[in-house]
Amino acid sequence: MALDDSRSWSFNDDGTDNNAQVGAGGIDGGRDKQTIYQESSKQYFPLGARRSFPDGRSFRYAEFGAAANAGLLVSQDISATCLAETDDIVIAASGAFSPAADSTKLQITLASITADDYAGGYLHVTDDAGEGYQYRIQSNSATDATTSGKVDIYLYDPIVTTLTTASDIAITGNLWNGVIGCTAGTDYIMSGVTARTMQSGYFGWVQTTGVATILADGTIAIGDNLTLSDGVAGAVQLKDAETEPLVGQALFAPDNTGHVGVRLYGLE
Repeated sequence: MALDDSRSWSFNDDGTDNNAQVGAGGIDGGRDKQTIYQESSKQYFPLGARRSFPDGRSFRYAEFGAAANAGLLVSQDISATCLAETDDIVIAASGAFSPAADSTKLQITLASITADDYAGGYLHVTDDAGEGYQYRIQSNSATDATTSGKVDIYLYDPIVTTLTTASDIAITGNLWNGVIGCTAGTDYIMSGVTARTMQSGYFGWVQTTGVATILADGTIAIGDNLTLSDGVAGAVQLKDAETEPLVGQALFAPDNTGHVGVRLYGLE
């Protein structure tokens, strides 16, 4: 699985090269090894690391869970990296694991989870004891790794208010872990726009602010508000419902099934 890192990373451009990694830290000397137009089978930056340019464009570093074309909206695979609000799955203190205050290790009852599905994500305490708090997840075990039917959760920070077995929780995965083409109603928590064609399992950059180029679905006019398409995965369309995820504003009228320039304002 991809590495997560809690350190602070600076990605401010010094103006010397519009598409180089000047000024960017990285894993294993990554600062000079991967521009926004390169993909890599090796991870050089923490997932979600931000790269910004003076012209307003920003990019986030992502691992791809499926191949993707250039100019495509992508999302985390919600079914693999997230957990909807769930009741009564927090386990009482057992061995090294505890949901008590000051603990950074707890267990939950959950089937069919792979190690680090939730790494870099967020555990939300949504109701009952400890409610309202959020904790970043450093890593997780696979189901059954230490205890039958259980998943071990390791947090970056200690629990503030003790959870109980009645506490309700949800998990939001790292937005840039295992991204795939966005689909309306399924995988629609948009992580960014692909800067190039990507292979499955590779690492690269997705754009989140500034002027971008995105696959177009349907008739679009300059100035239109654009949302995630409800018919073509990873594309934008003219906004026609308030429930559609907002992406940005069209900068010109494109061909249907072509690509459109978009001023992004819904991804960061």
